[in-house]
Amino acid sequence: DLQVTDPEHPMRNAVESGDIFINLAAAPLLKKKIVIENMTVRNIALNTPRKTSGALPPRLNRIRNKVAAPEKEQDAPASATNRLEECSLPDFSAVADIRNRSPEDILSGVKLKSSEFLSEYVNTVSATRQSWEKRLETLPTKESLNADLESLKELINKKPEDVTELPGYLEKIKVLKNRVQSSKQALTAAGKDFQSDMNSLRESLSSANIEKLKSQDLSAVMKKLDIKIPSSEDLVCVLVGKDISRKVMKALSWYRKLNGLMPAGKGGDAAEKPRQVPRMKGVDVAFPVTHGYPDFLLEKAELSARADLTTASETLTFKKLSGTLEGLTTQPYLYGKPVVFNITGALAGGGARELLFKGTMDHRTEPADDTFTLSVKEIKIRRTETDDPETAPLQIASADITMNSGLKMHGESIEGSTVLTVLNPEVAVGSKAAAFENLFKNTGPFDVIISIGGTLEQPSLSLSSSLTKTLESGLKTIVREKLSGLEKNIKTSIAARVDAERDKADSETNSLEKSINGIIAERLELAGRILKEASGQDTSPTDVLKKKGLPLPF
Repeated sequence: DLQVTDPEHPMRNAVESGDIFINLAAAPLLKKKIVIENMTVRNIALNTPRKTSGALPPRLNRIRNKVAAPEKEQDAPASATNRLEECSLPDFSAVADIRNRSPEDILSGVKLKSSEFLSEYVNTVSATRQSWEKRLETLPTKESLNADLESLKELINKKPEDVTELPGYLEKIKVLKNRVQSSKQALTAAGKDFQSDMNSLRESLSSANIEKLKSQDLSAVMKKLDIKIPSSEDLVCVLVGKDISRKVMKALSWYRKLNGLMPAGKGGDAAEKPRQVPRMKGVDVAFPVTHGYPDFLLEKAELSARADLTTASETLTFKKLSGTLEGLTTQPYLYGKPVVFNITGALAGGGARELLFKGTMDHRTEPADDTFTLSVKEIKIRRTETDDPETAPLQIASADITMNSGLKMHGESIEGSTVLTVLNPEVAVGSKAAAFENLFKNTGPFDVIISIGGTLEQPSLSLSSSLTKTLESGLKTIVREKLSGLEKNIKTSIAARVDAERDKADSETNSLEKSINGIIAERLELAGRILKEASGQDTSPTDVLKKKGLPLPF
């Protein structure tokens, strides 16, 4: 009748056993070594009630805490890089508060990328205007072209009648015409360059670019509101993965403790630390042990559980359980054999039809090489009462689950997975997750896979499930209902602000285009007029003689 109290619940036993039979080797005792050749433990039971509290008296409890304090950090559970055991649901009450605020209030003080772009755009238009105003000063001006026009008129009015003066007159017309032609070419090239600059400006102000900026602004504003939208993976993690990952992390913590008691690969010639003897000034000298018995060895143990056929399925008791454990020792390199265990059984109350837990721990050499397998068929969950809805907002109230878990340890590295197949699930939804109540109605069969990797000091857990695909579309619908037009109103408000600023930018662009194009067009028109009139004066002396009816000298 050995009872070990659960330290978290003093009125319950963590484990209880009936009869324990031990065959203890006598000779090793003379060398302070405990070698159990054979042990039988019957009527094992877990989580049993106590008649009296198993809590330690205050004085002993203080001593226990004082002794355990230095080892607290060492025994702390390993931290996972992906903390599935800490996944949680967002509080959608914040959405209701945000919905009561106006879009203008939400956008007050927010710097929109689209507004910043349009402000910079207006500055660019202003800089472009200044640049072209300077360039126009280097081009033929209206005044210079008018001067050329006046010069042309003056030449026309003084057109010579004497044929002998005509070549000099024509030369002056030609010089004037070439000068104006060069002016026209310079103005035409400037016009093309200006149009290229305008095309670049208008391209950056295109509807597609502005809409893209609006979308970025909307995403930034929604993100700033800190509305945490859960993913389908989050929901599965809260529903199933959180509890499993905690159990995995706890198992890894116990494994770390067991590793400390079973060091791997400690050679027979390793030097032993001298043991201090408080009552003497000298020390005990321990010579390296290369053969013989370990300090502790359990060669073989046979285990069996107390049969309980009446307990409810949600209580962890056994209908049957039996198995063997061989080679458990604190010095595996001396014993020369791995630890092997194989336990089979079934849970009481229809809790599970079959349970299998087996494994091998080989710590004879370094690094250690361990393998564990846990398989439970048809775990029947039938909860009459769910847990606290604040701490467990989503729970499986009823389901048939099959679990297969495999884990390999090679030194510090871990590799393995836990696979759950969930049939006929019914989900209990607490108040904190009330928004997802319809999401889990009529949930069909699904599987959950938790992959384990990393190292013992820094394990990593990742979750995947077929349920995520089922939840994804429903989750989007719920989020849309919860936000109920908030995103649309903010989008409209951003568009109103941006469109007004864009109209201003368009106005500045049109003003620039009209101004510079008008100046260039006016000068080109004037140059064209001069060239047209100059062409009418460009006649040869022969044509003049023919026109006057004078005889030609040849």
